[in-house]
Amino acid sequence: MMHKNDLIRSSLFRLAAALLLSGSLVGAAPAQESAPVDSDLPVLSLDDCVRLALHGSPTLMISEERRHIAAKNVEAAYGAFLPDLTVGHNWQKSKRTDYDVEQMETVAGQIPVFDVNDPSQQIGFFPAAGQFPTGVFENQTINTKYKDINGRANLNVFAGFSKFSGLSAAKNSLHAAEETVGYTRELVAEDVISGYFNLLRYKRLLEVAIETRDQAAKELERTETYFRLGSAAKSDVLQQRVRLENTKLDVVVADNTVKKAFADLAFSMNRPMAAAFNIDSSVLSTDYAIEDVASLYAEALSARKDLKSSEYNLAARNKDVTSASASLLPRVDVFASFNRYNNESPFIFGSQKSGNTAFGYSVSWNIFDRMQTLSGRSKAKANARIAEYELEQARMNVQVEIRQLHNSLVEAREKANVSRETIIQSEEELRLARERFRVGAGTTLDIIVAQANLANSRAQEVQAMCDFLIAKTMMERAVGRLDKWASVK
Repeated sequence: MMHKNDLIRSSLFRLAAALLLSGSLVGAAPAQESAPVDSDLPVLSLDDCVRLALHGSPTLMISEERRHIAAKNVEAAYGAFLPDLTVGHNWQKSKRTDYDVEQMETVAGQIPVFDVNDPSQQIGFFPAAGQFPTGVFENQTINTKYKDINGRANLNVFAGFSKFSGLSAAKNSLHAAEETVGYTRELVAEDVISGYFNLLRYKRLLEVAIETRDQAAKELERTETYFRLGSAAKSDVLQQRVRLENTKLDVVVADNTVKKAFADLAFSMNRPMAAAFNIDSSVLSTDYAIEDVASLYAEALSARKDLKSSEYNLAARNKDVTSASASLLPRVDVFASFNRYNNESPFIFGSQKSGNTAFGYSVSWNIFDRMQTLSGRSKAKANARIAEYELEQARMNVQVEIRQLHNSLVEAREKANVSRETIIQSEEELRLARERFRVGAGTTLDIIVAQANLANSRAQEVQAMCDFLIAKTMMERAVGRLDKWASVK
């Protein structure tokens, strides 16, 4: 028969075990400590973060400046249809000194006039004067002034259709630049959205790490109780302590990862030194819906702004071929000019003041320019072919990108499904491991393994959801659905 004292000890042990398992001794369920959140910090929504990024992106500002340059090129192309107008004014005052000039003396006299029929018969005198050297040399200074005003207008009437093709090319280049700006804005938005979801990912993983740490702490407390009651070995307690320290390290690593993810998000917002802020975790949800890949590709071909930019670029390069061929045809210009001058110089022949007006036209045809036009036309055609090849390559790249993103979405969805089932299985395995340990049929190692499996399953679920959301964001950009950010000011 059982001794009375042994019966008492056995009863006390069963009572302590019952209290332990029911939660009266250590709590019915482990308290879940959430990731630290400062309620005083502002909360930025996903839209807030994207708007902040769009207002300070250097990459976006570069594309905006290129669009500005393209717009000015259009203005210049319109200007080719207008005449060239030039006006000018010249004023000049000069002082000229001639050295050692022999002085001349004017001498007046009369020249006898004879009869043409009888040269010997003088019929009178004709007054006359002349300059004769005096043999005296002196320096001679002459001051002169000159001024004029002039103007000219020249209008090209025909230049081989180069003006029209140049205008069309400039307009297409402007459209291409505008589409590039829109696509750049979508890329900026994609980076911010991906960074936002990554920060939410690591915040949720930090919460999982904290829950796992708290669970390990309570498991250690439970094992120490069993040890005090004599139903667990010292090695079981040591194993649980090691497990707790490992989970504490996991929390530290997860917290550092959160800080790095915040820095990455702030950098994508062009604010690497931004003050701390909280983000909205309600966006971390999805129904895991996936569309057909063929319809996605068709939508991308008609909606993607980078493809539209390439199409406009191809049109611009085709117009460049026409511009490069312009010199093969004659050139026609009309012109008008005027000039008015006043020349106060003793050496001028004619009037000191004069005016001139002229107008007319000119036709020229460069029949040989050392092969410059033909080589330029050939290069323009090559650039047009390059633009065509680039467009075709871009379309193939879009198809590959969409297929890869579609596969990523399917993979993330399946991982999420597996993770949910694994969580249920891991919770049951942990419950059974604890029960086996309680009745002496299991070890602490079984509980530790079950805890690790449960924590890993929860982490995998978070990873799968965030992978799906990021891939979905990339897919929306790939098919042109982020265009709502293309015109945000």
